[in-house]
Amino acid sequence: MDTGLVAEQFEISRRRVQQLAKTYRESGEIPRLETPGRRPYADYPDNLEDRVLDLRQRLGAGAVVIAHVLRVREGLSVANNRVHAILQEHNHVSENPTKQGRKRPWVRFEREYSGVSVHMDWYHNDRGQWCVAVEDDASRRVFDMIETDASSASKAIELLANAVEEFDSPVSILEVITDHGSEFVNPHQEDHPDRDHEFERFLHKNDIEHTLCKVGRPQSNGKIERFFQTYEKHRWRFRTLSEFLTFYNEERPHMSLNWVNLETPAEAFGRLVPSPATGGCDLLATEVTVDG
Repeated sequence: MDTGLVAEQFEISRRRVQQLAKTYRESGEIPRLETPGRRPYADYPDNLEDRVLDLRQRLGAGAVVIAHVLRVREGLSVANNRVHAILQEHNHVSENPTKQGRKRPWVRFEREYSGVSVHMDWYHNDRGQWCVAVEDDASRRVFDMIETDASSASKAIELLANAVEEFDSPVSILEVITDHGSEFVNPHQEDHPDRDHEFERFLHKNDIEHTLCKVGRPQSNGKIERFFQTYEKHRWRFRTLSEFLTFYNEERPHMSLNWVNLETPAEAFGRLVPSPATGGCDLLATEVTVDG
């Protein structure tokens, strides 16, 4: 029979027909054609759904994070789409319109060592409280945080002073990055440049450089802005602020750190602490390009 007719009948190539005929002549067995279509990604364990939902409850994370945790920590070859389908089935998926489509690569800058530079900002949460946090630039570790009824320079100073005295690093904080809020700077600098401000006075006394974000550019302080998004999403799963900070620093892997190894801010802080041999640390930043 003409190989072209056979190929057309079974919707395969003529070359494939010739291969099958050769196999039959050599083995005497009739070849079996596999069903067209893509093979399954993997054979998943029966308890995959329970494991996904458990990680969802513990980490409050989405499909990409959960699938990566299963692959790295449990050695389970699971596709992101499979985890997404499980979360969707249990109503744990919500569309985010800001993440539709491919984003252009962007560049961020971060300090080489932990404990050298910190971000501070005030945030008004959904429960009507004012919050201020101190976040390490290099490791994303949050040294401390306050939830209070009103924002003030004195409370920002108190929080920073505790961080300066208590955090476990062989170097001192050299820089604080903030916006132009009245809790951090003199809001009437142009009219009254001689007016003193207690937060800036504290920084000067402790030889800490004050770096101000560009006006109208919150991205300059984007790391702590991103932290507050995580705070608002996960804080209310925990009874106390301390429990939330333990979760953020020690349990939840951070995608901007060593994501391959599911590094947490606390682990990154330890990795990036300068050794005694490092000597004096400066404020030079490393440029990191992030794909969209």
